[in-house]
Amino acid sequence: MKKKYLVILAGSPRGGVNAWKSLFKNVVNHLDADLALCTTDNFAQDTFLFKKAKHIWLMKNPENFEEYYERYFDGNWKEYLLLGKELGLYESGTIHFAFKDFIIRNYKEILGEYEFIIYTRFDQYYVDLHPDFYDDKLYIPTGEDYFGICDRHAVFKSNKAEDYFSIVKYIDSPEAIQDPPKFLNCESVYRQHLQAVSLSDNIERFSRSSFTVALKHEPTNWRVPDLKVFFSKNLMIKYPDEFIAAMKNKFKNNSLFKALFNNIRLNLLYFYLILRRLVGSKLKRKQHMICSLHGEYFKSDRYKDLETCPECN
Repeated sequence: MKKKYLVILAGSPRGGVNAWKSLFKNVVNHLDADLALCTTDNFAQDTFLFKKAKHIWLMKNPENFEEYYERYFDGNWKEYLLLGKELGLYESGTIHFAFKDFIIRNYKEILGEYEFIIYTRFDQYYVDLHPDFYDDKLYIPTGEDYFGICDRHAVFKSNKAEDYFSIVKYIDSPEAIQDPPKFLNCESVYRQHLQAVSLSDNIERFSRSSFTVALKHEPTNWRVPDLKVFFSKNLMIKYPDEFIAAMKNKFKNNSLFKALFNNIRLNLLYFYLILRRLVGSKLKRKQHMICSLHGEYFKSDRYKDLETCPECN
């Protein structure tokens, strides 16, 4: 019989030990899953996380990730990625998409040894137990869609792995360059790829139980965090909305006593942010709201300079 879950962490090993311990408590141990790490070979492998992983998949660290694309693809991938320069597609997507291709190109047989794949990032901090899934769906947490669909975490059956991981093959195709999203970022391209491989109709959203963190002064390809966790040495939160959503679900899914005394530092930050937003709403601070239908996106600093809504334009 196949083991049910393989958790894959892909990218740079960021986020720190506290985030990784939360992964084991709420995901790996809870679901009795195996762990695979996919990163470049320049990272030290004697850390807490590497010692606990069953599979370690190392890509040779390139001077520039374009080298990876040039080795395997000869279509319009570069032209396509440059369309999203300064929106995160080129800066971050070039790297994340390469890891997906690297995994399916080299480890397809290992993926087939499991029933479900949980594909996620190193820098996720989990505040509640991960759901246990049974149906043949593509499970994606709610929120953080940014004119596309959240690309930080996904759960799917292993027989869908080749379609799921084929995003570079998609952006290299003539069909992709002929019909790019109106707003080219990682999330919108991810959504369009899922549509192209017929996975989008099978998506089911589930309540978020994690948020993205970073250590202070940790290098990043895109978002630089500026919100520090109270009474922590250097733990930073990247996306306040994502953090609030995960914490809200933690309080919803657990008894009040359990939720209050589970990670008090995060609870203090959560209540502080809720209070600050409540006060801000009472003061009626002006929001950068271009579009009433998609207005929540424009609360993000990422889109503060937009003058029209890409989704409606």
